[in-house]
Amino acid sequence: MTKISIIIPNYNGASWLSDCLKSIVASAQNCPKLLIETILVDNNSSDNSREIFHKIGQKHPLLHPHFLKLDQNFGFAAAVNQGIEISKHPLLFVLNNDIRLSSNWFNHLVDSMNKYPDFSVYYALVLNKKGTKIESSGLKYFMSGKCLNLNNNQNNTYKKRLAGFGPIWGAPASAVIYKKSALKQVGLFDPRFFAYIEDVDLAYRLAKSNHKTLYIPTSYSYHLGGATSSKMGNLRAKMTYRNWHYLILKNYSPNDIIQNLPGIFLERLRNLKYFFQSTPKLSFPFEFIRVHFQICRFFFTNLLKSTL
Repeated sequence: MTKISIIIPNYNGASWLSDCLKSIVASAQNCPKLLIETILVDNNSSDNSREIFHKIGQKHPLLHPHFLKLDQNFGFAAAVNQGIEISKHPLLFVLNNDIRLSSNWFNHLVDSMNKYPDFSVYYALVLNKKGTKIESSGLKYFMSGKCLNLNNNQNNTYKKRLAGFGPIWGAPASAVIYKKSALKQVGLFDPRFFAYIEDVDLAYRLAKSNHKTLYIPTSYSYHLGGATSSKMGNLRAKMTYRNWHYLILKNYSPNDIIQNLPGIFLERLRNLKYFFQSTPKLSFPFEFIRVHFQICRFFFTNLLKSTL
């Protein structure tokens, strides 16, 4: 019996939650040697997410639903960590609330996990909403502080999907299974990231500790993409700019920074351009100062920890 805790962070995601949960049920029903629990960690939503979750959970008890209500929006990383802390099973399936699984998602994943038990992370193909394009078949990392979704925006062809089967550097956290033991070793998601790049930070730590990630293209899901953050103004641009600084300051040695400094500088300029273009011009100076204050505080906090 394969036991998986599904952790869904949620913030006003009622519009997509029903499809997500129903797809979990349909896929789990096709995998008889599977035991799941479904933990919805709610970041103080103001919509009817809770009612939807309870209604579907009562109708489909195989979900073993657990609802955890937080008293404010703590962000993706902290919400997932809360779910991990109360989870019962050794495998953790972190899932966005706007993902819809294919009917055989669990079947293929469980089969691959049994065949390749030496991996710590299992990632399946994620497609766009219509299934016509590939969103991601895993992550590729560059020491300049850049991370790409493999095959992003490529046409969804059978050949393209299956070509990458095997080990990859890391996985985005839109729909990924981690071994709990691996996360307990390297640490959970860093809540200081709030949202964005927190999955890259975790993937970096896992890869550095020699935990392997397997890409499984026979399982696939559909992703609406940015369903929550699209309602939150320049959040994505601001967090991306700030959190890349966090990741580098946290994980790179001084020698890593020196060796990759030109690339790091250029990538941060690209992030800054995106931040500037996404922010109302009158408020940009204030947001720019605030973000750099946060970066400085992060730097000195980590410096203090390293000297203790």
